[in-house]
Formats: sequence, structure tokens, C-alpha cells
Amino acid sequence: MSSSTRLPLRNASGLLVLTLDPKWIAEIPDHPVSLGDLYVVSYPKSGTTWTQQIVSLIQRGGEKDTHITADIPWLELKGKDFVLALSSPRTLKSHLPYHMMPGRDPANSIAKYIYIARNPKDVAVSYYYHAKRFTHFDFTGDWNCFFEFFMKGEVPFGLWFDHVLEWWKYKDAENILFLMYEDLKKDLSGSVKAIAQFMGYSLDDAMIEKITRQCTFDSMKDNPLATYDSLPEAPEVTVSNSTPFIRKGVIGDWKNHFSDEQSARFDAEYTKRLSGSGLVFEFE
Repeated sequence: MSSSTRLPLRNASGLLVLTLDPKWIAEIPDHPVSLGDLYVVSYPKSGTTWTQQIVSLIQRGGEKDTHITADIPWLELKGKDFVLALSSPRTLKSHLPYHMMPGRDPANSIAKYIYIARNPKDVAVSYYYHAKRFTHFDFTGDWNCFFEFFMKGEVPFGLWFDHVLEWWKYKDAENILFLMYEDLKKDLSGSVKAIAQFMGYSLDDAMIEKITRQCTFDSMKDNPLATYDSLPEAPEVTVSNSTPFIRKGVIGDWKNHFSDEQSARFDAEYTKRLSGSGLVFEFE
């Protein structure tokens, strides 16, 4: 395997060292949280942007004219000075593992957390195109190459199993809402309602429908305020002719990429790691 196919080196926590400040990452667990703070959290490529769009529209009464990255900034990327300058309550997105979040123990925090999880085979495929898309990954390998990295957790934010299972352990905490990507696909309006209730909002059916319409795949793909493709810096950090940031958003695209051998290998690891956890995903 040539060096040109390699993803950037990660630190012990699986973080992309090349674009995130290690000093800030190390300080985040001790960063203070305030009552009313809300974190939208996920392993990468699990429906984070989708959930951000829903949360932002709930907070703004179904009307907004700002980009999603301004509405809900990325905790790890923005840095200490930026986060400290935000007025409380703050709404931020994060891909951090449970134990690395501000306060170290979200379930015993005064903040609220929405965690979105997606079946790992589709996550792997979406992550592959994500790595091919952005220049800072410096990844030119094929799917087979990326699959091996993903299986070993040698990607930013580490092993999928570790990330999701740690958050799942605290799914019953009153201040944590654990969502499934596949449930949003099946019942988007019901999911919007559940998210709103968790956030403390009581929305009528008309508002739920208004927000739902703006959170469909087609609506978000065509909305420059809901995709990273419209950011001014996008051309500088994107590989030319790569797939769009909002690519397919379907359940089961993994079947177009996984070989029978890869699927069997993954299924064996999935069964071993999730057995007895009560965590079950839909793969098609």
C-alpha cells in the first residue's frame, strides 16, 4: 500500500491531528458546560448535518437565513477562543467520544445531548466518499483500502464500535436523546416532534410539517444553507469532480460496495461487539 493511499495519522483518540488543535482537544473534557447548552453528537457520517438542520429549525421557529455551520458550529474545529466567546446557552456539534465531551460525563451534566447513530456499513461507505472528497485527508485509495482502515479504526475519531457503544451505555439518561438515522428515514415528522420535545419545545402539527419539509434529503441538497458545498472555502478543500457533500442519504448503499467477504467479516465483528448490548441497526 503506497503512502498516497493513506489517511492522515491520527492520535490515540482517533482525531484528525492535521486539522484539529491537539491542545484544544485535550482541554475540551474540562471545558465548562452551562444549563441550556445542547450538543449534537455522532460518529462521522451518521446524520450529523441532518440533525443539525432539524435542531436549528426548531430553535428558529421554522425560519432561518443563516448557514448551518453558523447556526451550530463544530466544537472541535472552532477552538477554545471561539467557543468561550459564544453566549449561553450554546448549541454545538461534535464527533467526540463520550468521555472526551465537555464535563467528561455527559449523563451527569446540566447540558443536553442528541446522539445520532447509523448502521455502520452505510457509515463506512459514506465515510469513504467523504475521505475521497476532502483534500486534507490526502486519501487516494479505493474502497478496499478504506474498508481496512475502517475495520481497524484507523480513521478520524477511531473505531465505530467504541464510539457508538460508549454513548449507547448512557442512552437512558434524561439529558441524552439517542436517535437512529434509519428511524429518521422511516418517520421524519415523528422524529422532528421527538427532538423538539426533548429540547423543550411544544410544536403544533403545522410547524412540525413546515420543519419536516425543509429537512428532507432533496430539500437539504438544494438548500445552500444546509450543505458544506456552498461555503466559500469549499473549492479550496474539495477534490475536483468528487461526489457532493450530501450524496445519497439512503439505507443499504453498502450493498453496492461491500464484497461478500467484507460483509461476512464485518458481520462477525458486529455480532461479537454488539451481542448483549441491545443495540440493533437496520441495514436495508
